[in-house]
Amino acid sequence: MIEESAEWKKFKTLSIDGKKRSLHEWRAHAQQQLQEGYGMGELEEILEFVVDWSNTKDWIPARTSGSTGRPKNIKIKKEHILASAQRTLNFLDLKPNNSALLCMPNRFIGGKMMIARSIIGALDLHIAESTSLPEIPEGKSIDFAALVPMQLFNITENEEATSKWKNVKKIIVGGGQVDPRLEERTKNWPNEIYESFGMTETISHVALRRVNGTETREPFRVLEGIEIESDERGCLVLKSELLPNNPLVTNDIVKIEDEKSFFWVGRADNMINSGGVKIIPEVIEKLAKPMLNTKFFFAGLPDEKLGERVVLVIEGQPLSTNDQAELEEDLRVALHKYEMPKDIHYLDAFEETENGKLNRKNTIKELKKKLASV
Repeated sequence: MIEESAEWKKFKTLSIDGKKRSLHEWRAHAQQQLQEGYGMGELEEILEFVVDWSNTKDWIPARTSGSTGRPKNIKIKKEHILASAQRTLNFLDLKPNNSALLCMPNRFIGGKMMIARSIIGALDLHIAESTSLPEIPEGKSIDFAALVPMQLFNITENEEATSKWKNVKKIIVGGGQVDPRLEERTKNWPNEIYESFGMTETISHVALRRVNGTETREPFRVLEGIEIESDERGCLVLKSELLPNNPLVTNDIVKIEDEKSFFWVGRADNMINSGGVKIIPEVIEKLAKPMLNTKFFFAGLPDEKLGERVVLVIEGQPLSTNDQAELEEDLRVALHKYEMPKDIHYLDAFEETENGKLNRKNTIKELKKKLASV
């Protein structure tokens, strides 16, 4: 085990929009703004982290997203934040005075880490409103930004936004999977776009995957100091002395390419066991994507004969009889007979986690309630 370190205490300054101040000075500046009746404005997004980082505690509070269970408050050691930030800065070759853009909420780890990377990497941080279509500050050239998939999708839907975001040199996309169709939309962009793999418990991402500028689908490549292997379930095991839990056994089913790279397949806790055949929903969801232009997912419902039967759950109003028949025909072509849904169900709205991911577990509960009441 490594010895406890206070290396994080060395990082005491932050540059915002070209103005470099100590963290204590930023706190005092925000307080003065309030006293003079100006409000904190953009400082509000970063002040909580600045206060947490500059105090004497060796940890900061954070909140998990709730994608694999109920959201919960946790404590993250500052030495682990430092190690995570340095891994990303090194992987992306970010240098002091490079510009970074914060356009996601500070309450989740993604927002906290953008501020941490700016402090630790001496980046010049710019702040944009955390909206579904984030805007690059007028006249600013941005070297590095982080987005969630929904934000990137909305950017690709807007011609003016697309033109501006193509000039951001390096973009990481986290908080959810990058859809193959979204990958297709950005494959010819001139900048570097990476999908990230990680969770609050790993202190942001531990691997990155280039999603554009390549002919073939790239695997995730683990960052410096991270070792990987798979367990008997085929799930990823992460090893590093700079992770809060070492080793960290995940529920992510992966195909390991080599000691530094892997392809993500799906989640073991979503696996459907239908008549002894194990089906990974995420795999068949990718095959079904071209056939549906609304939110959907595959799930397993209790079945007396099979144990679990595969069902397709679609958000929104039911398809017409003809459209559903066409969909079923297309699915029969794309899927193995064991993967074919026995039923198609509809829900008005899917339940989501706090940061916008599908909450499969709770949505399935709602579906079961609906079916029980029929």
